[in-house]
Amino acid sequence: MASRARTPRHRRRTSRSRRRSRRRRRGAGRLGGALSALLGLTATAGLLAALDAGASLHRQVAHVTGPSPMPPATDRPAAGRPVTVATPEGDRYTMAAVRTGVERAPLPGLPAPPPGKGYAFADYVLTNPHHRPLPLVFPPGLLLRRTAVPAEHAERCVFRFGAPERLCEPPGRSRVIARLRGSQGPIRIGSGVHLAPRSSCLVRVVADAPVPESLDRGDMALYVWRVRFTGDGIARRIPLPEDRAPDG
Repeated sequence: MASRARTPRHRRRTSRSRRRSRRRRRGAGRLGGALSALLGLTATAGLLAALDAGASLHRQVAHVTGPSPMPPATDRPAAGRPVTVATPEGDRYTMAAVRTGVERAPLPGLPAPPPGKGYAFADYVLTNPHHRPLPLVFPPGLLLRRTAVPAEHAERCVFRFGAPERLCEPPGRSRVIARLRGSQGPIRIGSGVHLAPRSSCLVRVVADAPVPESLDRGDMALYVWRVRFTGDGIARRIPLPEDRAPDG
């Protein structure tokens, strides 16, 4: 009798165990299906987003919209030996110096300098050698003879390692003043301004410190010195057309 009384309880326990096992398997199957569906949707969404981003990039690159009115076109000027630098991301920029000088108003918006003084500037060709857009950046700075910099600007005129000690870099500004004929001007991609693929533009860099209008060409020079572009932080001169040697 005891054996017959235990048998139903045993069978009930076995039955409940089997039902729980079936429920676990069904739950696991539903969870696995849900995860597979989620991963599938995520992958699909990522692909669609990538395709949409690519299409958007194509539209933005194809539609030329400069950061300001399209700069005028100019013929390629005579320039010195080109210097190419690269960022850690593999973006390459090529620069070739065209000329230096001193003018009272080399760029709009500068305050009128004192009599007999002007603003030192340098023009150079900036080229994107890639078949893709590059962020518009201005790698070089304009260095001036330290003794020509006014006393009120002297503390902000910085020596750059690798450049002659007599030169220093005061604060300045750079602006695209023209595009080379046959090149697109700068384009907007999202909120940033980029150089169009395989394009060149003429850039003017101006030192903010007024200097004597008689400042000689040998008293100013273009150097690229930022570690991001040189890799070692050693300033490299961008030679002018009349320079006989890269660092002459």
